[in-house]
Amino acid sequence: MNLNFNLENTDGTVQKIFPYKIQYTFSKNNQTSTLTVSFYNSNLLADNKSLSSEKFITNIYFFHQEYKFSTSNIQLSWVKGKPLFLNAIFLITSEFETRKLKRLFKDSV
Repeated sequence: MNLNFNLENTDGTVQKIFPYKIQYTFSKNNQTSTLTVSFYNSNLLADNKSLSSEKFITNIYFFHQEYKFSTSNIQLSWVKGKPLFLNAIFLITSEFETRKLKRLFKDSV
């Protein structure tokens, strides 16, 4: 599986980031799904300028077969005053998109 995640900041800059862990869950009827992507101790988190009030994260997105999945539901986990994990939560509410992602993850196993 080759998913390229991109992080976009308020100043318009885009950075490639690499996931530490990907978790995908879906409903029995395939109407909804959730994709949770964790990024661990990346250079982005070590750079305090990326987390400043002048420049903050607006969304994280990736492309699959010319379709863009994007989320602004981003959470930081802090340990001892420093960011350790960045989690992006993609809520998929379309059966078509859920099936598309389900095929992507099934084919990658």
